[in-house]
Amino acid sequence: MEIPHELAGRQVVGETRRREKMAQMVGLIAERGPRIDEIARAIGVHNETVRHWYKQLLSKGFAIQASCNFEHLGMRRVVAIVELGEIFSDCADTVFFSMGQLAYIGGYAKTKPDGFYIVSASVPQDCLNQWTDFMLDLKRIGVFKSIESVKLDWVRNTPMRAEYFNFNDGNWEFDWNAKRVDTGSAEIGSGTKQKYDGIDLKIMEQLQINANMPLTEICKKVGAKNYKTFAWHYKAHVINRKMIKSYRVNWTGMKYGVGPDESVRKKRKYAWLDVIADGLSESEKLSLMASLNQTPFVWMEGSGARSYFARMVLPAKEMSELLKLLETASSPIKGKVKWYRMDIAHALSFSIPTHYYDEDSGRWSFNRREVFESFVALNKVRHEVTFGNLKMADMVTTPRSNS
Repeated sequence: MEIPHELAGRQVVGETRRREKMAQMVGLIAERGPRIDEIARAIGVHNETVRHWYKQLLSKGFAIQASCNFEHLGMRRVVAIVELGEIFSDCADTVFFSMGQLAYIGGYAKTKPDGFYIVSASVPQDCLNQWTDFMLDLKRIGVFKSIESVKLDWVRNTPMRAEYFNFNDGNWEFDWNAKRVDTGSAEIGSGTKQKYDGIDLKIMEQLQINANMPLTEICKKVGAKNYKTFAWHYKAHVINRKMIKSYRVNWTGMKYGVGPDESVRKKRKYAWLDVIADGLSESEKLSLMASLNQTPFVWMEGSGARSYFARMVLPAKEMSELLKLLETASSPIKGKVKWYRMDIAHALSFSIPTHYYDEDSGRWSFNRREVFESFVALNKVRHEVTFGNLKMADMVTTPRSNS
């Protein structure tokens, strides 16, 4: 039976309106988190309808994760391109997992085909000099062959451009010939350090992993004995002091790992590419940033005095178009910008290292000597495994805790 034209037209209009409202919902989740009743009022849709749409997102593998305001935490973001020493090439996941536990590494990913690693770290400003020297120490003893790094004054996780996403079939619909600029200026800025305590950090850690978690469950996970006190910390400190910069509607399936054997075994639907530029003038930086933000595929980005970093995530079939865009955008700044395709089978992200925060002093700690000695021990074991008679089964690679 053929559908009458008038009814078919109403169905098309209804579907278009639904997509527009869902895009608005996703945009507001990125700003406010999963406050469904509040979002329903804002977009003029019944609560139950918005709740149904939200549950659909979660059922399709979407995750809602808080983006911590590292600038308000007094932390500086560093992105480094490192090459591992030869004897560490077959235990990279263990090396970087250990650094995630001991040395403020927030994540890493292997590049292909060259096999470098892009390492991101969020380092307390008070510890930055020690941390930088520690990384050079690792190069000196052969853990790294080479290190190149850029320091960023601000970092943002870019909100999902949901208007280009078909929620029915889970595909992006983007016309490369009709790009639209979105610089996300509201999130750009270095910010200043705010007051916080250990409970605040633990709350942020849980929101970073899963912002969809009920507050009562977060209260249990952070070990708070009194829910009223916990709720006060959440509202007065975390929310009111803007310790959460935004919320990520994570459409890629990437999650925070808890161990080196949880290196990403993700769907191959998406390709990942890191763009790193240094030595830029302000106008060159803004031009490159604007070019990449013409697309909906900037996953995160950050800027330093003369540097810029962007992580791009896009359907694998769209990579050739992105490379064309990059070639055009980088043409005026040749030699200042590089990009790396990522091997997501060898990647992991870590949440805030709350165990390095001392509640009594209200300061972060980094015992450079103790952490370095752990890697000296690891270096010795790797030499024995590679050149001596020590068996792999006898190898101990877990560094001593600095807590």
